[in-house]
Amino acid sequence: KFIGSFKNTLFLAGMPNNQIRFSAPNMPEVFPELNLFDISEGDGGDITGMYPTKNAIVVFKRRGIYLIKGDPSKGFYVQTLTKDIGCIAADSIAEVPGVGLVFLSESGIYALEGALENTGSQTVITEISVPIRRWFDDLSDSALAGAIGIVYHRDREFWLCVPALGDVYNTMVLVFHYSVGSWSRRFDFPVRSAVETKDHR
Repeated sequence: KFIGSFKNTLFLAGMPNNQIRFSAPNMPEVFPELNLFDISEGDGGDITGMYPTKNAIVVFKRRGIYLIKGDPSKGFYVQTLTKDIGCIAADSIAEVPGVGLVFLSESGIYALEGALENTGSQTVITEISVPIRRWFDDLSDSALAGAIGIVYHRDREFWLCVPALGDVYNTMVLVFHYSVGSWSRRFDFPVRSAVETKDHR
């Protein structure tokens, strides 16, 4: 289900056995037999998303976050970040400037800080949806797996497109104004897919 490139190596995840396979460096078509990580321990569920950053590949389970670090010459390794918080919608994951890697969890919207750059800063997980927890009562829990996150750079906004109560598809947008740290929302705004471009759009 998920493909990511990190340090000239291709990583594959989302198989039923919760394994992550990775290619030989600079050879994306070659997957040596021993090039795999198994993160099936615990009851965190299946892998629900994967996001490559400059410093690590972030792997999400429904309840759990793991970091793949290292490089081809010294070897890759897996670091368990948490087994309490995870991601429930792969397309909700977005890199928000000045905030971190934002994603939708079972219990709210969180930001993963310190994993995107080699800054030496501590990697922490912070809930950013505390001011809008009451809005989650208006969402369709059964369809949240299809939520979509996108950054609208021109207006400095992170959009989380979610299904309103009773809807099968996304019809509401939770908007995080990341330059000031405030929230708003927009209704009757159906979004099935979104792509962030290299410019302001």
